[in-house]
Amino acid sequence: MILAAPFAVIAAASILNTSFLGISTEQWSGESGSGWFTFHWFGYVWDLYRESLGFSIKLALLSVAGGLLIGVPGGYALAASRHWSLRFIEALVMLPLALPGIALSVGLIQAYSFVRGSWWLILAGHVLYTLPFIVRLVTSSLRSIRLDELEMCARGLGAGPWKRFAWIILPTLRHEMILGSLLIFAVSWGEFNVSFLLNTPLHQTYPAALYATYTSNSVQVAGAATVLFLAVLLPALWIIQSYGVSRECSVEQGA
Repeated sequence: MILAAPFAVIAAASILNTSFLGISTEQWSGESGSGWFTFHWFGYVWDLYRESLGFSIKLALLSVAGGLLIGVPGGYALAASRHWSLRFIEALVMLPLALPGIALSVGLIQAYSFVRGSWWLILAGHVLYTLPFIVRLVTSSLRSIRLDELEMCARGLGAGPWKRFAWIILPTLRHEMILGSLLIFAVSWGEFNVSFLLNTPLHQTYPAALYATYTSNSVQVAGAATVLFLAVLLPALWIIQSYGVSRECSVEQGA
């Protein structure tokens, strides 16, 4: 109940008529509606920030693709080898989770200043920040099974490296890939710290736009913007929770 109260207040602020919440900075528009409720602010936020919303969704989807293309083979390589150098690389992959987002952003700007202002740099920040999630899921899963024996059996049947990866590793990691994709999407969608310095006037993520509503707009506009933000985030979180619970139940039944 304590956790739900702030969200309830924000949701109420997004639809209650302005006159019931005091004079707002948008009162001059004359479009706050009549009666107790109004949905005017959702249209206002959509017209103002729809490009940012679409840009953040594109970043989240591309981060998922990048995480799968890099994290799954990379996690497999880390789990299959016991060489000390790969342990060091694994620690480097996890480093973005410990670094402040601003430090990571400054590092990207300094290292790739020639693409400063491009949305590709923002995507690189999101991939770096979300990659540890899929890598950790993949390595933990593969280290919990007898990977050496599985590959030895497949090798004895004539399967080459690519066939072993496609026919054994990928099916084994099906659940982890789905869960990792959902986690990457949710984290990328809500990511603010890494994007804050990488955003440009032409490419601004929706969390940055949400921050702007809280600093320069009324509580009604901020509430509507927050509801739109949660409308994308909550389904992903619900699927993660439901899928995780069903996965645990299937594992327990298999055991």
